[in-house]
Amino acid sequence: MGLVNMNCLLVLVLCLAAVGTLEALFDDINVSISNQLPNDAPFTIHCKSGDDDLGTHVIGAGQSYGFSFKVNFIETTLFFCGVGWQGGQVEFDIYKAKRDFGSRCNNECMWQVRGDAVVGFSIDGGPNPDIVIPWK
Repeated sequence: MGLVNMNCLLVLVLCLAAVGTLEALFDDINVSISNQLPNDAPFTIHCKSGDDDLGTHVIGAGQSYGFSFKVNFIETTLFFCGVGWQGGQVEFDIYKAKRDFGSRCNNECMWQVRGDAVVGFSIDGGPNPDIVIPWK
């Protein structure tokens, strides 16, 4: 192959890779957080981004809360939450595109509220959490 053909092939491969990334930007990201607290305790959650306030929600025993969104083109999307229950409270980034997009949790980000911490799961991590945020 000549140099021109190799350059054309390289450009084609880069374009196809970019299209895959662009397609992923059009998919919804689904975030869910489930109540795994002891003694059927509820928790309160309030999540926000720079553009959206999702409000305050009380999540009962065995229930889950979730929301969906699209990652922005420059991949700076960030949602943060405050979670509280009788055993403590904590604030954390529930979705951070630089950390999560296309790698850590792909299109499904799963979290649990437990008696010892709020924990997040990687799609590759199996049953063990990869993020542990202890109560304050």
